[in-house]
Amino acid sequence: MLPIFNTTSPALLKKKAKEAFDQVSELESDSRNARSMRARAGVMARAFIDKSFIDGAEKMAIFQDVAMACLAQGQPIPDEPTASVFQQVETAAGKLVWVYLPEEYAQSAFHLGGRYQRMDITAQQAIEGTQNLLDQICRYEFKLDEPLSALQFLRDEVAEGDGNDAGDVADEPETQG
Repeated sequence: MLPIFNTTSPALLKKKAKEAFDQVSELESDSRNARSMRARAGVMARAFIDKSFIDGAEKMAIFQDVAMACLAQGQPIPDEPTASVFQQVETAAGKLVWVYLPEEYAQSAFHLGGRYQRMDITAQQAIEGTQNLLDQICRYEFKLDEPLSALQFLRDEVAEGDGNDAGDVADEPETQG
């Protein structure tokens, strides 16, 4: 089959993902179908944001190793990795689909993951920053009223860690000066 007739080519699927984003963000209707499209777009955006955050953390870890090796060998350090405006995410049915988000959103999620990996920000700061990003997309791009939770895996990890902390500074006796 000729490539121009291949309806499952990644380039065509990415083009359709961008068209779907544009279509949902331009919806004016509040019909049941429009609300359904918005909700689906929100869930796909959440998956995109989570995946971009993880991608940013993973690529930053590799970049840090490469940068250290370059420094040790006296070679120039390569440019830091950047985000993609397309991510392939899994639907509830287990199907992989391409999702598009504009560069500023994709780069923000990716950058937060990288900053978390470098330990520039705490887990709580990463969650809050990513949540604010997802809220912005859902409210302003898709006009969704119901909030979605970003980085549930990290929220769970933080909650698990909070339960394991034995002592706090607040438990120490006060000293009089």
